[in-house]
Amino acid sequence: MFEVLVYHKIHNVINFERQIVFLKKKYTILNLDKFKENIRRNDDYNKPSLLLTFDDGDISFYKNAFPILKKHNVPAVIFVITDLINTNKPFWWDAIPYYNIDVDASKLVWDVKKVPNYRRIEILQELKNKSGKKDLEYPQLTYNQLEEMGKSGISIANHSHTHPIFDQCSNQELRYEMEFSIKVLKERNHYYDVFAYPNGNFSLESEEIIRDSGIKFAFLFDHKMKKNPINPLRISRLMVDDTTSLWKFKFILSGLHSKILPLRKKVAKWL
Repeated sequence: MFEVLVYHKIHNVINFERQIVFLKKKYTILNLDKFKENIRRNDDYNKPSLLLTFDDGDISFYKNAFPILKKHNVPAVIFVITDLINTNKPFWWDAIPYYNIDVDASKLVWDVKKVPNYRRIEILQELKNKSGKKDLEYPQLTYNQLEEMGKSGISIANHSHTHPIFDQCSNQELRYEMEFSIKVLKERNHYYDVFAYPNGNFSLESEEIIRDSGIKFAFLFDHKMKKNPINPLRISRLMVDDTTSLWKFKFILSGLHSKILPLRKKVAKWL
């Protein structure tokens, strides 16, 4: 049996290391090649096993998570946004609260994720123009940092070129995302054919396009345990973060949390 965990930014290094120590004691932590091999062969494991994944490629991964993973000799996968590598461009969902001056920023980010991609781009530009603020800058991972991590057990994989919401994109936009992200990663011998959907959103149309682009494995963001048989283009992941307490961490890994959470959401709607 195996599961897949997904993180994003890492700042609480004490709690994160506590999680890693626990995982190393209780699980076999797989590297990406071993994970891919066993999915192809439809193998299961006698000992509980895990794949650790990190979405977006935030600089905090290099500064905070990577040293801990290296210290404990733990492999992981980082899904990077190729347009941001070697730049000071911010993540667009961080730019919205920076430029926004009128409404609740967190709600606006979620609302923008539900509009067509061309409109998302327009909204961000409108907010920027209205704010009058100077451009937001945010240091992103460099090619040298990615190469360093790649030599130390970290697999660099595909999280699209600009991180749009895939079920809000046109087919032309989707093909652009795949063409350029694959080109960048392929040129540097990274895992261009292993993909994580931005924000976890996918559609049948986007799945067809990523398959046609050469993607062999795709990861969701659904907070679910894996299902057998595994669809290699719809691999479930459990959501955790660097602040998740150890008791809750264990609860999530038990699978009970992913069953209870939808029920809690339904109850909340009724109230």
